[in-house]
Amino acid sequence: MSDHLPSEIVEEILLRLPVKSVVKFTSVCKAWNSLIKNQTFIHDHLNHAIDQASNDSIFLNLCLSKDIGRGHYQKEDFYSLYSVNQQTDHHFSVERFPLSHLFQPDRHTLFAGICNGLVCYADYSLLHSATILIWNPLLRKYVVLPKPIMTCKKRDRQHYAKYDLCFGLGFDSKNNDYKVVRLMNLLSQQETPHVEVYSLVSHSWKRITVRVPQFLFRYLNYDWLPPVFVNGAIHWIVGRGDDFGYRFILSFDVTEETFQELMLPQKLNHRQCRVSRLLVVEGGHSLAVVVHSTIICRGRWRWVTDIWVMKEYGINESWTHVLHLGKSLNRGISNILALTGCGKVVAQFVDKAIVLVDPIKKSVERLGPGYSKTLAGTYVESLFFLNNNEPHVLSF
Repeated sequence: MSDHLPSEIVEEILLRLPVKSVVKFTSVCKAWNSLIKNQTFIHDHLNHAIDQASNDSIFLNLCLSKDIGRGHYQKEDFYSLYSVNQQTDHHFSVERFPLSHLFQPDRHTLFAGICNGLVCYADYSLLHSATILIWNPLLRKYVVLPKPIMTCKKRDRQHYAKYDLCFGLGFDSKNNDYKVVRLMNLLSQQETPHVEVYSLVSHSWKRITVRVPQFLFRYLNYDWLPPVFVNGAIHWIVGRGDDFGYRFILSFDVTEETFQELMLPQKLNHRQCRVSRLLVVEGGHSLAVVVHSTIICRGRWRWVTDIWVMKEYGINESWTHVLHLGKSLNRGISNILALTGCGKVVAQFVDKAIVLVDPIKKSVERLGPGYSKTLAGTYVESLFFLNNNEPHVLSF
């Protein structure tokens, strides 16, 4: 085909192919290999995938441990991809990834962010032996980050217990660099959190001195609520005051390396509302929040779920209520994972299965199995880490 088509046409065709197909074409000829592994092509392929995300929604469902009862977990290595498009065609696949051996079995290891096809896992330990990695699931390649700067000595248990950790992954578009932010927060709120940033370009950590709004990390069922990356910033749900009486969104601008406090919809800051997670919607351009509330129905408490979208980033008045799941559709749902471009909801049942909820038809369709420690996020395909000559990249 390359003998009959101009190189510009060949490139346009390759830009529109899925990652696994493009990788296969690196073996067609030296010219194609050179083109596909070029950083400009990798960047353009990602931008095309992001543009398509507004029409097709792909969700990555991850697992690093399996609940075996009585508060104990066994390391597991699975992830699944769910693809949902406007024509209601669905694709579901499950694959295994051998990453859990990189983490110590007694450590609290969680997903720390998804950005442009890359996934960050972090060992939520303050010790110097903590493990943090960035992984490309489709290419099955990862990089283990160097040890962070701010750590506690193992013997200093009293000091260790005073702190908590927060991670996030984002993309610096100005410098074409992926960054991991790590916050070490004093639980008493009497000290400014310690902040350090890892750069994938320099492959190093640096401490930054920056104003951070006072906050405590917000947990749900003892699991860290996953951060989301949108509009050039990483976002977390956090709280302040007794029992998180005031809740807000903490954001970190990855390029400017500054923090900001975003307000939640005013109606959500009361005891009956449980802000369960943040979502990235509208093709990755908008921030959304999932809220569970309780109502009394026939003398019994029932859950209802609402989703709000910030239509204009940073403008509190632009929060718009876009979806309501009443008590009938909430029955059996334990977690909301994503909102598709066509208004359907990807959720998890109490039996861990992943389902697709259609609020208009009031129907529920099972997509596939979930995991006891499942976390999910909107995912785009990426060729990042394709070049085997990249430093610090391991393949398996």
